Amino acid sequence: MPVSAIELSEALSSVVESVGKSVVRVEGGRRQATSGLVISPHRVVTVARGLFRDELTIGLEGVTYQAKVKGRDLSTDLALLEVREALPAVAIDEGLAAKVGQVVLKLARPGQTVRATSGIISAASKTPFKGMRGGTVDRYLESDAAHHPGFSGGPLVSVDGTVLGLTSTGLLQRASLTIPGSAVKRVVAQLEAHGQVRRSYLGVEMQPVRLPDDVQQTTGDEIGLIIMKVEKDGPADTAGIRYGDTLLHLGDDTVKTLDDLTSYLRSDHVGQQVPARLWRQGRVEMVQVTLAARP
Repeated sequence: MPVSAIELSEALSSVVESVGKSVVRVEGGRRQATSGLVISPHRVVTVARGLFRDELTIGLEGVTYQAKVKGRDLSTDLALLEVREALPAVAIDEGLAAKVGQVVLKLARPGQTVRATSGIISAASKTPFKGMRGGTVDRYLESDAAHHPGFSGGPLVSVDGTVLGLTSTGLLQRASLTIPGSAVKRVVAQLEAHGQVRRSYLGVEMQPVRLPDDVQQTTGDEIGLIIMKVEKDGPADTAGIRYGDTLLHLGDDTVKTLDDLTSYLRSDHVGQQVPARLWRQGRVEMVQVTLAARP
């Protein structure tokens, strides 16, 4: 059934009114305040970029509150704030059903009142995305809704009031992207538990190297990561990985680039014992390495 312009207008206005009650202004030491979203009565999620103080002020409906940083992760540009007072919260959807062409709103509170811009989802990735600081998000959403100063940290909302994610300019240079709710929830859980996003690590320095033809024929791999330095008592050292070894596979993944390795060393691999396939002194060897949390 066709929707009239008046009905659409009323729907958008209703979304701004309902979700806007949970959108706050965040004054974290930047020249320009940003926005945040109340996700539970005492928790606010916002962007981490430019958040210079551990204690800061947030504003909602003309009232200011003191908040402190519970945790931050610059690589995904997310921070979790703790507020003593109970504030009106809104749930974040996983954002996985969002699709290109869907009408959306960007909400923000750069000043005393809520602001909104509208548009459509112009891009929706289906695979994990790595930002300029190395952080990986499940996928990203891009909207053509205008992004004004102070809009970072505000939510992207569908016309039925579903919060799809959080807007950020810290993932990609000169671009406003939306971190989907699935990634926001994952990062927030880590920040709540540890104050940071734990990532596994090997404790090595390495660089990509093209394998000689005879080695390629033996291993089936064209490129590996040669070990240039091994951290004493780190996971690789404990597993017996040595200088000069070439890492070919970690777990079930082929590692040809440093990005491949970084993508594998996720928080959910902390504490896991995984097989590492190496080229060592003319033969293939397998070692078991227990991935530790990066100090």
